[in-house]
Amino acid sequence: MKPQKNSSKVKVMQTVVAIIFDLKDKKSTEPKFLILKKQGTWEGWQFVQGEKEKEESYEEAVKREVKEETGLDCTVIAHLKNIKGDYWFKWEGELIHKFLHFFLVRADSKEKVKLSIEHSDYKWCSYEEALKSIKYNKEQFKQAYKELKKILKQRTLQLY
Repeated sequence: MKPQKNSSKVKVMQTVVAIIFDLKDKKSTEPKFLILKKQGTWEGWQFVQGEKEKEESYEEAVKREVKEETGLDCTVIAHLKNIKGDYWFKWEGELIHKFLHFFLVRADSKEKVKLSIEHSDYKWCSYEEALKSIKYNKEQFKQAYKELKKILKQRTLQLY
C-alpha cells in the first residue's frame, strides 16, 4: 500500500530484526537459528523484532528486544546494512511505513528461552527449517545466511 497525496500524515517506524544464531561449539559451521511463534494480530514464525526507541542506538535496540522477547543476553555480530526491508500498513486508522534493520546476533546465554506475551512458542532450528517456517523476510534471511557463512569462515575462533 502506497500513501496517497491526500492521505493523513505517515508515521515512520524504525524496526530492528535480530537473526539469532548459536553454534554447538567453536568448530561447528552449521548454526542453529532461534525463531519465535507470534500470537496476537497475526500468527506465524518470525525472528525477534521491535521498534527502535528514539534515544537508543540500533545496536542497543536489538539487544533490548532480544532480552525482552527471549530473556537471552546476546552479542551483535553484524548490522547488515546492505539488507533492506520496508512495508506499509494501517493501524488504528494511521498509515505507517516500517523500515527494517537486520542484525546477526549470537546468543550468549545458554539458559532456556523465556518468551514475552507476544509469542507462544520458540524453536532452535537449521537454516532450512527456519527458512521454511518464517512467515516474512525470507529473502532477507537468505542474504543474512550468506553473510553469516562468510563471517563464520573468517572468524569462527573469535566468535566465542
